[in-house]
Amino acid sequence: ALVLANIVTRAGDHAGLLVFDDQVRSYIPPTRGVAALRLIRDALVPIQPSMVEPDYAAAFRTIQTRLTRRSLLVMFTDVIDVRSSRSLLALTTRGARVHLPVVVALRNEALVATATPAGAATTDALYESAAAEELLSARDEALEGMRQAGVSVLDVKPQAMTAAVINRYLEIKGR
Repeated sequence: ALVLANIVTRAGDHAGLLVFDDQVRSYIPPTRGVAALRLIRDALVPIQPSMVEPDYAAAFRTIQTRLTRRSLLVMFTDVIDVRSSRSLLALTTRGARVHLPVVVALRNEALVATATPAGAATTDALYESAAAEELLSARDEALEGMRQAGVSVLDVKPQAMTAAVINRYLEIKGR
């Protein structure tokens, strides 16, 4: 997010930030230049990860009330839980009418590996594999639904995320 904000501000665009989990943790309104980068950095430094279900509805309500101009929204998330995937799908689809959402779905490589059982798998390993395959299938379905609704989706490994996000931003800006 910080690298993207740096590229965005260097290109002369506004950059802002919304950090949330089950509640909005930080909001930086879109700002230009070095000030934006400093505000975003200062907001990101104290953020700690949490193991709670994200409240996408609260995040989109915040965006709806605070962003009046059409904006590029880059959302870094992991689409895995069926219920939250539906919520994210509905909200990004609705949000695509006003803003241009880009969902950066971080691929869980451990889950992908679990979905493919080893040659002499135990019964437990086969159950884990089936559960992982089901989760991945629901994830793929949600991402495809977003794409069909006009949402730009990046399905990437965390290691490839930065380059993919910057390239998508430059591609969209070029259009």
